[in-house]
Amino acid sequence: MQDYAAVSNLLITKLGLKRKPIAITLLPERPPMEKLTEPIRLCEMWARAMGGETVYATEKEETCGGGAYYMGLAEMAPVQRNGTLLSKLYPLYATPMAAVRTNELSPRIPFGTGQATVCCPLDNAEGYVDVVMIVCDSVTAMKLVDAALFETGGYVSGMTGPATCSVAVAHTYLSGEVNYCMADVGAREYMKLTPDELIVSIPGDRLADVVRNLEKTTGSVLYDRL
Repeated sequence: MQDYAAVSNLLITKLGLKRKPIAITLLPERPPMEKLTEPIRLCEMWARAMGGETVYATEKEETCGGGAYYMGLAEMAPVQRNGTLLSKLYPLYATPMAAVRTNELSPRIPFGTGQATVCCPLDNAEGYVDVVMIVCDSVTAMKLVDAALFETGGYVSGMTGPATCSVAVAHTYLSGEVNYCMADVGAREYMKLTPDELIVSIPGDRLADVVRNLEKTTGSVLYDRL
């Protein structure tokens, strides 16, 4: 098992992070009742984890239908399935068709994969971690991407849209790939992101590689030009 406290400290120190990296894990069993939080949105769980809390939620506590659906805790609500949620109630799209089309392209963890989600500061994580989320500016994101690709080469894909839980967690969980996103309007509001902040997500099983490479790349003379 990784020393998550040491990894978190290295990330913060090497990258000058202003917010703590957090760990997000889908639990196969329901946690004890005393660990469950009051009703909360998934993106609020991330914010509280960055503030030092460990937060658990099942479908019952997850107040955002999108968050519960994309994490595999709930089936899709009818208003989301038919596109009216994001075209009528929250008009991000001109038509239900555009909303449905987007939803069909959005990664989601299969329903029933887990029973609850836990979000905590990375330095408090125990056992396995599914996804590590880092909020940072674009230069820091570049350094993380460079570290992720140091041994393999290639490119890191970025996704954005109305479901940060889909692209920042479900996509990373399913693909096993590092990715980044600008976050949607809801996540930016509830996480209180500043205009220059974005999200980089790292699969838990890629974390050790990224951190090891980060120690090799952060001293690059190329970065002296910035």
